[in-house]
Amino acid sequence: MTRAIGTLAAGVGLGAGLMYFLDPDRGGRRRGHARNQLIQASHAVRENSRAQLQALWQAQDEVDDRVLAERARAILGRVATHAHALALEVSKGVVTVSGPVLRNEVRRTIKALRRVPGVQRVVNALEAHPAPRRMPALARDSRLAWARDRRTARQVATALVGAASLGLIARAAMNARSREFELRPE
Repeated sequence: MTRAIGTLAAGVGLGAGLMYFLDPDRGGRRRGHARNQLIQASHAVRENSRAQLQALWQAQDEVDDRVLAERARAILGRVATHAHALALEVSKGVVTVSGPVLRNEVRRTIKALRRVPGVQRVVNALEAHPAPRRMPALARDSRLAWARDRRTARQVATALVGAASLGLIARAAMNARSREFELRPE
């Protein structure tokens, strides 16, 4: 039933639109006016997009070195296992990365730094090592790692308990509310 009503409404709307634009007396003027509005809108979209692109290119060229260093540091945290052991120096869009890194992460690290918006060039001063056990900067202190993992586990557990508590409270409130509206025989 609703499909038939929708089809009927679409047909009526299409017929009215065709009648409006194909009117022998004023249809030509209406079509010309609609065409002019479309052309004007397309010119406005083209000009605005061109201006926004130019602004983006200029903003990308004028990236502050501190911002660039923060972006690069964030990327390092995602691609390097021991990002804390790496040093970054940024000067006029040139990023110099140095420090000990695992051999299998060198190419991935440099590639990721090149993709950071605003980086003009990456200088590779990394010291590649085959395993973390041979370099003190790459060796993790198991006690600290355990404490970090334990703290994260506590935070997740606290969040889950809080969410479960809120769920139970909401359910109890809904049950109480539904009991208010129940009809009781007298």
